[in-house]
Amino acid sequence: MRPPTARDRPQGGHLAALLLAALAWVPGGAPACPALCTCYVSPPTVSCQANNFSSVPAGLPPGARRLFLQNNVIGALRAGTFGPSTVTLWLYSNNISSIQPGTFRHLPALEELDLGDNPHLRVLAPDTFHGLRRLQALHLYRCQLASLPSAIFRGLHSLQYLYLQENGLLYLQDDLFADLANLSHLFLHGNRVRALSEGVFRGLPSLDRLLLHANRLVAIHRRAFRGLARLTILYLFNNSLAALPGDPLAALPALQFLRLNANPWACDCRARPLWAWFRRTRVSSSAVPCASPPHRRGTDLRHLRARDFDACPEEEEEGAGGDEEGRREEGGDGGGGAVMGTPGRALGRPGTLPAAPPSAFYRDGLPPHDLRGPQPRPPPSRDSRGPPGDARCPRPPCAPAAAAAAAAPRRPRALLPLLALLLPRL
Repeated sequence: MRPPTARDRPQGGHLAALLLAALAWVPGGAPACPALCTCYVSPPTVSCQANNFSSVPAGLPPGARRLFLQNNVIGALRAGTFGPSTVTLWLYSNNISSIQPGTFRHLPALEELDLGDNPHLRVLAPDTFHGLRRLQALHLYRCQLASLPSAIFRGLHSLQYLYLQENGLLYLQDDLFADLANLSHLFLHGNRVRALSEGVFRGLPSLDRLLLHANRLVAIHRRAFRGLARLTILYLFNNSLAALPGDPLAALPALQFLRLNANPWACDCRARPLWAWFRRTRVSSSAVPCASPPHRRGTDLRHLRARDFDACPEEEEEGAGGDEEGRREEGGDGGGGAVMGTPGRALGRPGTLPAAPPSAFYRDGLPPHDLRGPQPRPPPSRDSRGPPGDARCPRPPCAPAAAAAAAAPRRPRALLPLLALLLPRL
């Protein structure tokens, strides 16, 4: 047998190099994966969920794209912890109470950030999310936020999904969402908001779904919804609304689903604008039961008759004309402005529904076809062996994780004997 020549050596060397490169991302072969965590190769993923960590584990691989740190007891987030390659960062269901300035500043690739279900997170600095230009989904549900800084969402031009439900928000200031031109889903239910001002939703021409139920709303400005020409779903049930003065719903030409039940509606002269709006539209709506006057209690406001308002003073009707002019001023007529939309999302076309949210953990629990009321939230995964079934992955690149879990276990010891056989022959 002839000895190996120079032509033969590169092939063996190339094979060994590939095996060594594979071991570089294998936790058992190199210290690339933090203790008690599990790492996956494609896409580069680190799963440290449900391990009782009190802080973010040290030694996170800098090239990791997905970091799963949910269901721990992490109390604080510090700058420099996460690498610039991070695309998905889940930190929900922890004990986070403070976020150091600059924690997310150098994460240019971040697209989904989940800080939800952190009941000790009470205050956010105005620049907490600044610089996250590619962020598409931000989860801040079920914290203890009583207010939000006016500049908290500044510069988040790519944001499409914003989850703020089940906090303690007392008010929403004008222009709070003014930079979110691509926002399609805004969840504000389960807070303590009492009034909606004229400019609260200014700058949201792409908004498709707005959930405001289970607040304490007593007043909505007549122009609060101006500019929301693409809104298809609006939930206002379970508030304290007795009337909608000035017909704010006239500014919503694409509206398809509306819930107004569980409010103390006054079916006297104050009900005429809302009753007249229902006569002009074909929106799918919940019942609108009257709470007063006593002789109309339980009657559906939509079923009142014109003669029920004969004794009411004449007032100027606010029809589509005035609101249309307002929509043109806001640039929300659907024909102007180069606004990136969500593919497949309804843009006011009859008979269409908004696209599904970015994950199966759709925490508002109210799909557009279900008008029955809130549904229980699916419990978070407690499986510490890997990502929770990728149920919440918003994009196809997350799909290979399940296969990667089988193909790349944490300690593939079979590779070590194979290297021992190959290296003496090289």
